[in-house]
Amino acid sequence: MNGEYADLLLQHLFDNVYYVPGASNVGLVVGEGQQAFLIDTGVGKRSGRLLLQLLQDQGLCLAAILNTHGHGDHVGGNAYLVEHTKALVYAPVHDSVAMKHPVWGTLCMFGGAEPPADIAVPRFAPDPCATDRIVGEELIEIVGVQVQAVPLPGHTASHTGYIVNGVFFTGDTLASEAELANTPLSYAYSVTLRLQSLEKLRGCSCRYYIPGHGEPREDISALVERNIAQLTAVLDWIKGYLSVRSVEANEILMALCAQYGIVLHNIREYYYWYPIVHSCLSHLSNTGQIRHEVRDNRLLWRTVQPQL
Repeated sequence: MNGEYADLLLQHLFDNVYYVPGASNVGLVVGEGQQAFLIDTGVGKRSGRLLLQLLQDQGLCLAAILNTHGHGDHVGGNAYLVEHTKALVYAPVHDSVAMKHPVWGTLCMFGGAEPPADIAVPRFAPDPCATDRIVGEELIEIVGVQVQAVPLPGHTASHTGYIVNGVFFTGDTLASEAELANTPLSYAYSVTLRLQSLEKLRGCSCRYYIPGHGEPREDISALVERNIAQLTAVLDWIKGYLSVRSVEANEILMALCAQYGIVLHNIREYYYWYPIVHSCLSHLSNTGQIRHEVRDNRLLWRTVQPQL
């Protein structure tokens, strides 16, 4: 690979595998006949334009896009790139629905109802893009390159990672050290599935790991343990808070913000944290650690006390 643009942005990992660092990392894999595919496409149309320029500078033709999940900071460039290259889009099943119909992403954040316009920002509602092939746990061949798709649900219902030539693009399953320092919890559709996916990462052995956000690394063992420990600590804190009295979810959110120094400035930030709290409550409830009841028209949560 050569060219001034590549020297500024492209980082070589191993053999035919590269990545473009940014707010959301993008993988670039070169295959037969100067054809290439991307793993995720970053945030918005601008990301799509920059990636297309990068490909053209390298004399590469975009054959496909593999998406780890459907959030706007990972599929934001899809629509622009597909329009200009006719690349095929590969995505996991649940995420493919939100990619084609972004309203599903925003209405899920808003509890299933039509969301206020203020929530429909590019991160939550990217330009729509259809999926050409649904990805499961399988070996895929694209432009002569074999890709192992690895389901890592939790961040979204069907979030998926991809291993190419020993390089594992883990998407948003694994939060970086910087993310963990800035926030007690990463977004999770399912805390239960996220914990299971982190357990799966414990047993992986690859040359490099490229998270959705943050620096590449050769060893993720310590980071996996920190992810699990931090998530477990928040679950334990919620259980402790609910051991005192029965409270509504919104009170738990306010107490969590106070405990961890979180300041919510707008409706988007509120509805980022609102489902995270409910994901924790679902996990604790489904595993029998807390219970819920409706009293005086209020849905209340309380820790299950051990039987003496």
